[in-house]
Amino acid sequence: MKQSKQRTSDDFQRVRIVFWNNVLLTASFFLLGLLHTTSIAQSGHVPPRTSDRQPPVKAVPPSPLPGPAADPASQDTKKEPSDEVLKIDSNLVTVVTSISRKSGTQDSKLNQNDFEILEDGELQEISSFARDEDIPLRLIMIFDTSSSVKNQIRFERRAAAKFFERLLRPQDQAALFSVSTDITIIQDFTNKVRQLTDATKLLQSKGATSLYDAIYLAAGYLKLTQGRRIIVIVSDGGDTTSRKKLTEALEQAQTSDVVIYNVFTGLLTASQNVRDLAAERAMQTLTTETGGEVYSPRMALNGSEIDEEESLKNLDEAFTNLADQLRTQYTLRFYSTNEARNGKFRKLTVRVKKPGLTAKARAGYYAPKGS
Repeated sequence: MKQSKQRTSDDFQRVRIVFWNNVLLTASFFLLGLLHTTSIAQSGHVPPRTSDRQPPVKAVPPSPLPGPAADPASQDTKKEPSDEVLKIDSNLVTVVTSISRKSGTQDSKLNQNDFEILEDGELQEISSFARDEDIPLRLIMIFDTSSSVKNQIRFERRAAAKFFERLLRPQDQAALFSVSTDITIIQDFTNKVRQLTDATKLLQSKGATSLYDAIYLAAGYLKLTQGRRIIVIVSDGGDTTSRKKLTEALEQAQTSDVVIYNVFTGLLTASQNVRDLAAERAMQTLTTETGGEVYSPRMALNGSEIDEEESLKNLDEAFTNLADQLRTQYTLRFYSTNEARNGKFRKLTVRVKKPGLTAKARAGYYAPKGS
């Protein structure tokens, strides 16, 4: 743990953030200082009006990005008791799970007694249970803007904007990151749907792809927030310039209690016979190990030309299915019967007692270290 903390500390010392406006730079540092001095891990601030919206923030990987600033409007809201417990006792394990029927539809009418959790094969006692409406969503969309997506980025932007409109409730917050050679915060955490949809219009295709770095950074960013921590990757899964490896990005997500989803855009090309199998496997690994899923919409063609409207429908359907899954999640928590603090990976299995239902959850977690 000491080595891990030292590495994280070194990463934070290397972080370099470039703001496009000196006045906004000063204001942003003030907000970050406020975050640390008040010890608030609540995610996301509400940015200014769209007319004078905060410009994108560029970060150099692999350093974790600074934590989301506190939302002044949310500081007076009542905190969830379960979130208070999480701050006090790091031994409490959180498992976000989605339930589907054999027909493929989601189910959101289960109770705590309908679930079982096993850790390394040993049955655990569920200490708390919550449905999706009980816990706010904290979501980062990582949008691949490398040169490889230039032919489909127009309708990808439109589908992403509709996704934000469809998904977010007042208590939820989302952020938009773009990834090419660099990782940029296009829009920081906000519950203002208009700011997020406007931010999608700023996405431009260029450069290479530092996808694993972006996942690593986003997971560290989410770690400072409370709620259901979700990363949505809109990408073909290819990575060309990351400093971090796939395994490092995955471990960062696992230790941050993040669930990863991928809207796979590798089939949104006119040459669907040319596939990057390594990229597909990487996305499958990230989603399966964290309890998420891959959605793979296909490009629609009219002869040899891209049918943008039909392709948008296919992509929009993938985002709709993702939004439905995020709306039908359950959060389960338990105290492990294994008191060893050895930092080892522990396998998790979530089962549903009702017939015909299947649970999807992360594959496991890393035990805490130390006495």
